[in-house]
Amino acid sequence: MRFFKRAVCLCAAVLFPACGGGDRVSGQDDVLAQQESALSSVSLNGCIYSISAYPQPNVTPTVYDVKLFRQPIPTCAYGTGSVILGTSVVYEPTRSVAGNALGLAASYTLKSSSSGSAPITVNVHQVDPATLTVIRSNSLGVYLGAGNISSENVAIAADGTTVTVSGSKTGVILGESGSGNHYIASFPDFFTSTTPPTVAASP
Repeated sequence: MRFFKRAVCLCAAVLFPACGGGDRVSGQDDVLAQQESALSSVSLNGCIYSISAYPQPNVTPTVYDVKLFRQPIPTCAYGTGSVILGTSVVYEPTRSVAGNALGLAASYTLKSSSSGSAPITVNVHQVDPATLTVIRSNSLGVYLGAGNISSENVAIAADGTTVTVSGSKTGVILGESGSGNHYIASFPDFFTSTTPPTVAASP
């Protein structure tokens, strides 16, 4: 659970910088922490948007809520806000967020049940920065559930309109080209269309 604790601390540092406290990290841990922070938060229109996963209290088996937070800084036109993007049962999600003038893109891994055979999949959402409304949702999963997508990293391509999600997997994602344990799903015109992604696999 070390990753989860560090991710929560990073989020808290973004949202509540005056709180302080917590163990300090150094060396390689510091580099990893900076990378995690970069993936889990983005500054847009004077606001900081961050994505975190929190276990629901008093729920067994553990269910994680994946939340997107907005924290204003002096130049932000909007107030504090949050939205639950989804849930994951037992499995602690990886998550990431990216944004530009067209909007926010967020992704995370999840399990839909506590069954050991339940696959790990990925959800991808388009979120309105002003209202925190989910505008578009897509899912990625291994064909017939015969494998897992164990990680994701959402990014916006240089053209400003294509969103990519990449990471590691086992099995074959439905419709993928190529082969291997890594994937990249490309969503053309993500913010202005519902065009499905193309998925390419690599070693």
